[in-house]
Amino acid sequence: MKMSKTRLKKVFVDLLSGEKYYSILFYLILFYLLFTYVAIPAVYAVSPVSYISAVISPSMEHLQPGIQLTYNEWLLQHGFNSSVTNSWPFQNGINIGTLVVAYKVPPSDIHVGDVIIYRATYQGVTEDVIHRVINETEINGTYYYTTKGDANYASLPFEINIPYSNVVGEVNSAIPYLGYPRYLLYVIGNLI
Repeated sequence: MKMSKTRLKKVFVDLLSGEKYYSILFYLILFYLLFTYVAIPAVYAVSPVSYISAVISPSMEHLQPGIQLTYNEWLLQHGFNSSVTNSWPFQNGINIGTLVVAYKVPPSDIHVGDVIIYRATYQGVTEDVIHRVINETEINGTYYYTTKGDANYASLPFEINIPYSNVVGEVNSAIPYLGYPRYLLYVIGNLI
């Protein structure tokens, strides 16, 4: 079936209008592609930023109902008092859909309380993990870190003794909502 020139023009106009559901989807995909393949590489090229990622899990959200137990009480039970934790970055957590910016720092500059991004393989899938460092160890000149999501009850198996070579950067800033395109792709990928 051949589409007429008039019909094709109407579809194109509707696509660019931003009023149809498929038009909104088109703009979301376009924004994501431009952001991922133009804006982010440009930032890497002209700044000291080493990595940009999006939060796609609620593990760092402080909006979780059990956060008092998983974060505040967990810290107290493990010897972290407020005089130490008050200086930690992202005291209110990091929500889903937040874009985080990380810088590569020397291994000795990553400390307990810092939030890092590292690559981890869990259940056969390798992904970015954005969690808080709860322990740091140096063994024969090699640094290892144990992390935990603020909203998680404990460290997951892949979060124990992460070598520095897996760390892509220390999170220094977070921009709410700009990570939602990546989060939506993640959700859609899990549905397929």
